[in-house]
Amino acid sequence: MHFRRQIIKDTLMYSVANYVAMGIGIALSIATKWILGTLGAGYYAMIKVFSSYGGLSDLGSRDAMFREVAQSLGAGDHQRAARIRDSVFSFTLISSFVAAVILFAVAVFFVHDPLLKKGVMMAGLLVFATQIYGLMLTLLRLVKKISFLSIMIVVNILGVALFSILGASLFGVLGLVMGLIIMTCLSAWFAYRFGKLQLGLLWDFNEAWRLVQIGLPMVIAGYAFQTFLTVDTIMIGKMIGYKELGFYTIALMSTQQINSLGSYTSIILQPHIQEKYGLNKNLADSRSIFIKGTDVFVYLLPVIIALVFFGVPVMVHYFLPKFILGLPSMRILIVAYYFVAASEVSGSVLFTINKQARLIPIFCAMIILAIGLNYFFIIRHGGIEGVAIATTISYFCYFAVMFYYSLKHVLGRPELIRKMLFMVFVFAYMSLMLFGIEKIFQRSDEVLGAIIKFSIFFIIFSPFILYYETKEKLFKTLFLILQSKWWAVTHRAGSEDQIN
Repeated sequence: MHFRRQIIKDTLMYSVANYVAMGIGIALSIATKWILGTLGAGYYAMIKVFSSYGGLSDLGSRDAMFREVAQSLGAGDHQRAARIRDSVFSFTLISSFVAAVILFAVAVFFVHDPLLKKGVMMAGLLVFATQIYGLMLTLLRLVKKISFLSIMIVVNILGVALFSILGASLFGVLGLVMGLIIMTCLSAWFAYRFGKLQLGLLWDFNEAWRLVQIGLPMVIAGYAFQTFLTVDTIMIGKMIGYKELGFYTIALMSTQQINSLGSYTSIILQPHIQEKYGLNKNLADSRSIFIKGTDVFVYLLPVIIALVFFGVPVMVHYFLPKFILGLPSMRILIVAYYFVAASEVSGSVLFTINKQARLIPIFCAMIILAIGLNYFFIIRHGGIEGVAIATTISYFCYFAVMFYYSLKHVLGRPELIRKMLFMVFVFAYMSLMLFGIEKIFQRSDEVLGAIIKFSIFFIIFSPFILYYETKEKLFKTLFLILQSKWWAVTHRAGSEDQIN
């Protein structure tokens, strides 16, 4: 019970921090789009594609470190854990610098658009800063400093908002990227200094090579997965145009928030999963964690999707009217992201049991499928809505293959098929309700209309939430945690008053 309460408490704290960051992130995205316009937003989307590839420069050593350190801690081998940690820190410094140089060379020799060329050069600096910052956050997760990790997330997004808006206002899209670089460097230093992380320089070639061998399949799979998720962005930019890609960034902005939600629970659960597995190498010990972690998304994610589905059009109406043509594709893509987010926890199964190389052919097949579907729908329909439909189909195929292949190591075939069919049913029910409510209930007052639509959806979907609460008592546990926190705060305040 204590373990369950701790997981819920950490997840609550981490989720609240990310919800705050999400709200600020949405506001920031709106503000920067308003400043940059559709063309500038399209350029920024393409610069992010380059930086996302550069982010894989650690060759998977950070992922390998996370697994190996956590499993070493679970086995009680703290000396081995420290050696692995310091080796990866040293390797990250070198590999991220090399990635920055490669992006600079790509910009000089292969990018011909003058603005994009400068943006890709700056993306190299952003990659270096982001890699170091990412390593600091990984270390905070490993030592389970969730409170400080949550604070860092909020501090980082506030700083990013300040520097990005200032940079975009003064220097356009390049100023926006520079603002990101500055704040990411500051955040990395804050995490190290105030998180009291233990780090040292240790160049152990054999250890680094061993970790790369573990992590390289993950980096290849990660590269393939990033490509899979950005196929729609790339093909719109190449086959339709940057202006239309600017409209499509409304959909990308919305799905980024849902995608981050899918990782919250997984981030909290991962250290516990790896430590449990490291103790006796038995995956069955973590079975309940995989199942319960997935169930959270199945039952609660539709409510978050509905909030974005009905809420984003209001913000676009009032703050980004030039992007209103991107709303139809946003509604399609935001619903489709259910399949990506719901597969978040299952993806860690293969990594835990050292079968991460099996992910590579799966993701490569998904890329080919996504390219084919996007090409077909662009040729036949010629618009970003067609791209969103093609991406929806590819996301479903990804879910079907990934979820089944991963969780077959944890569940029996009949139970696994029943769970997958139920998840598809929830998706179909959610989609029917969202698009049906949007079509039937039309009001001139955007804010009131969104509130009414969301309320109707919540009422209709509430039987699923009530069933989940009856089974897991999640909200009851949350209430008890908040109640104990409130009692501690008020009791401390009363004690101080008595002393004074």
